[in-house]
Formats: sequence, structure tokens, C-alpha cells
Amino acid sequence: MVALIVTIIGPVFVASYSLAMGDPSPRNVPIGVVGSSMDATAISHTLDDTGSELFEVGEYPSLPAAQKALERQQIYAIIDSSVTPATVWISTASGASVGQLLTQHRQALSAVVGTDLKFVDAHPLAPHDPNGLVLFYLALGGTILGFVGAIQTRVNAKDMSLVADFGWDIARSLGVALTMTLVIGPVLGLEALPVLPVWLILAVTMFIAGSVYSFWRVTIGGKWALLPTWITFVIIANPSSGGAVAPELLPAFYEFMGRWLPTGATVRAMRDVTYFPDAVHAEPFVVLGIWAVASSILFAVARVRRYGWGSVPDEVPRPSAAVSTVPSSTVPSSTVPTSPVPTASKPTPPVTPSTVSGSSLPAGSEPSPAALDGTPPDQHHDDQDEHDCGGRDVEGT
Repeated sequence: MVALIVTIIGPVFVASYSLAMGDPSPRNVPIGVVGSSMDATAISHTLDDTGSELFEVGEYPSLPAAQKALERQQIYAIIDSSVTPATVWISTASGASVGQLLTQHRQALSAVVGTDLKFVDAHPLAPHDPNGLVLFYLALGGTILGFVGAIQTRVNAKDMSLVADFGWDIARSLGVALTMTLVIGPVLGLEALPVLPVWLILAVTMFIAGSVYSFWRVTIGGKWALLPTWITFVIIANPSSGGAVAPELLPAFYEFMGRWLPTGATVRAMRDVTYFPDAVHAEPFVVLGIWAVASSILFAVARVRRYGWGSVPDEVPRPSAAVSTVPSSTVPSSTVPTSPVPTASKPTPPVTPSTVSGSSLPAGSEPSPAALDGTPPDQHHDDQDEHDCGGRDVEGT
């Protein structure tokens, strides 16, 4: 069964990432145009050369209005013909893949505008992260370490109560998230991360992943709890997060799932606080909050109903317990050594004539007739006395 499941999960894992991120295709990507000479329809036809409605072009009355929309991540780029030369404002922090896509249409756009275009990155990515993958890797590491940490905690500390489970999950999430934030931010300088908000976002993400695994562990058992957790976070949530590829370039299924799953919310929340601190969206934080509360409640209810507030019993008896419960009487006498051994229990003595009646005799002595025929010793003594007395009477006569 395990081999069959792994055989299925393997290609599903590869196919999911390949379908989501292997060939990004724009779909209604919003961009803005500024300037009276700009024809939004002509721009749209130029960009949508395949007729598939790849871009959604909107007109803005002024550059500041369009820039405000760009900062709020309502659009990915601005084509401004009100200045000379005409300028294309992009935001690689919102989606590096969209900026690369617009660059590929540079010549066609220049032909529509009538002049060469100047490209300006209004919100550039960090110098050490030109493809915008660091935040995606942080979210990926947070989710995986979240449920792997929960697995290791349950395996190595089996006797914890429900309160201890929650306490260790919170402490572990805070500690690992802080380490990741400090190493990626201040230590290595890969991103100019605001430590406090990113730390808390990652901690919540790790706690959610651990709670989801813990819920499955008490409902379907520890042997299979990793399977639905892995499918949720690794096969679906990570490729749909929008960290490696902008959401508008993902297939419709992944774009929808990424908006409501924890990993996608984590990427968007960290992106907001890192690159757009003045235009933070509430939605990703609401999504994370709902997942944190819901997963905690489901885990607590399932655990209390099945095991109570105390520790979760082992699914398989421990080897030491199994050995100690075997009665000594069930051990064959032939397997017990005749010489004393330094063990906790006394070995069963070998069966000899001296132990047939239940009494012991000195070594080398022969058993009495009473021990051999099963007659009580007292009765044998009485019979012997009567015989002796009778013998003396005969001799006396």
C-alpha cells in the first residue's frame, strides 16, 4: 500500500509544479495607461497578439493616480506617454514574471506609442533576489518545517497533554521562525526584511502547518497523517502561492487556491510588509488568522473527544512493556538456564525427583516413598509408628 501511494504521489507532485509554474501564461493581467495619445484598445491588441485576453488595460487620468494603483498592487505596470520619452513603469516586487513579459513586448509597444520606451522599476526587488524567490522559499520552508516539527515532537515526546502540545507548537514555531528571519534578513542580507512582522507571519504559518498535521494524526492515525498534510501544503499550496510566478500567470485552479491557502497568504503578507509597507492588504492576514483558529479548534476537539486532555496512548505497545507482561509460568522449563543468572526475575528450577511433591531435599539425598506415591508425609509417619509398635509386641511375646 505504501509503495502504491508513493508511486502515485511522486508524479502528481512533479505534475503539479510543472503545470503551475513550468509555462506561465498571462490571463487578464491588469496594467494602466496614462496620456491622451495612448489608445487603451490598441495597447490591449498589441499585448494580446494571440487574442486570448492576456492583459486587462485600464486608463488613468494622471501618473500619480496610476502610481498609487501600482503601489496598492492593483496593476502591474503603467505605460505613460505624457512624458518624453514614453515610460513603462513596472513593479518587479509585485511580480517579476510580469515585468519580464512586458519587456518581451517592448518593440511592439514602441511601435504603437511611436517612440522608444523607457522602462523604470518603481518597486525593485532586492539586489540578491533578482527573481523574487526569497519570500517564496521562506514560505515554503515555514510550511514544511511546521508539520515536520510537529511530527518530530509527537514522536519524541509522546506523553504530552493537550496544553503541552499547544505550548510546544507555539514555542517551536516562534523559535524556528525567528531564526529563519534573522538569517535571511540581517545575517545574510538576502532581503531587507522587517524582522518583527515577518517573524510573526512565519510563526503563524508554521503553527498552522503543525496544527493541520496534528488534526490528521488524531483522526486518521500517525501512520497516514502526513499524506493529506503533504498534499495540502506541498502539492497544492506551494505552487499556487504566487511566490515564484505571479498569480495572474498561474492556471485558474492554482490562482484560486493560492488566494485562500496559508502559503499564498504568507507570501502576500510578507511581500506587503517588505516592499509595500504603506499599502498593506488585510486579506492575507485574515486568511492566516482563520486557518490558525480553525486548525487549532479542529485539532483540540478531535483530540479531546478521542483521547481526552491527557497524553495520547501509543498505537503499538512498547517493547519493554510487552516483555514484562509475559508470565514466567509460560516460559518452557527447557529454555531456563540451570545456573543462576543476574536477571530481575528468578529462573524456574529444573524438574527433579526432589521437587515432585513440592518440597525440597538436600542435594544427593533420595526421595522418600511419600514423595513418590503422593501420600502426605504425616500419614506415612503414623503408619510407620504402628508398624514399629506391632513389631515390638511380637518380640515381647
